Amino acid sequence: MNQTLGVIPARMSSSRFPNKPLEKILGIPMLAHCYERALLSQVCDHLVVATPDQEIINWANEYKVPVLLTSHDHERATERVAEVIDILETEGQFFQNILLLQGDEPQIHPDDVIKLHEAFHGNKFNVVNLVYPIEGDDLSDPNVVKVIISNSNSITFLTRSHVPHDSKKGIRQLGMIGFTNEALKTYIKLKMTPLEILESIDMMRFLENDISIQGVFASSQIIGVDKPSDIQKAEKMMKGDGFLEQYQKKYL
Repeated sequence: MNQTLGVIPARMSSSRFPNKPLEKILGIPMLAHCYERALLSQVCDHLVVATPDQEIINWANEYKVPVLLTSHDHERATERVAEVIDILETEGQFFQNILLLQGDEPQIHPDDVIKLHEAFHGNKFNVVNLVYPIEGDDLSDPNVVKVIISNSNSITFLTRSHVPHDSKKGIRQLGMIGFTNEALKTYIKLKMTPLEILESIDMMRFLENDISIQGVFASSQIIGVDKPSDIQKAEKMMKGDGFLEQYQKKYL
């Protein structure tokens, strides 16, 4: 059995920012940044893009990026990742831990992929999720998922609302989530839950079924690219960070 699978779910039909996976950031498609930076972490025994879109399949094939065609029917990124597990296990490939690495967080630091991976070592966590402190406008931005955590960094709640109440600082969920194989299969068997639907947050399905999620603090700030204006913010963060130069020749 292989130890760790990394999956980058990506689809072109985002309601807030259509076609964003292939939108250029510093001249390179956003999805390429996500894939290459995850690859630099060197913790995934296999790393694959999962998509329902032929356009992304064609791009991935052109640049020799491993890719799997998945269903158009998934409501949640986590469901798309679970389909990847089904496909690979049908082919005889088994993975103990699965890392969901979002295709719209292009400035992910390889060290944080390593932190997510290492959270399983020596612990009995079934689900782990990168988090990071926030302040200012992020607290009231519904695109930013906020978390409430316990003293042991266990996530107790996730919401798009401003929490804690009237606060100036908070903590956000990042789209980098790790699952044991068993936890991911449990997720798929569970029905969608009321708060998962209301908040449109995958991980509420675990919390509403009393399955704990361990928060892991990322080492660096990561913003999600939710709208076109976020491109410039991402470029500012990524320019000169030392990672771009390791893979830019492949795409430029």
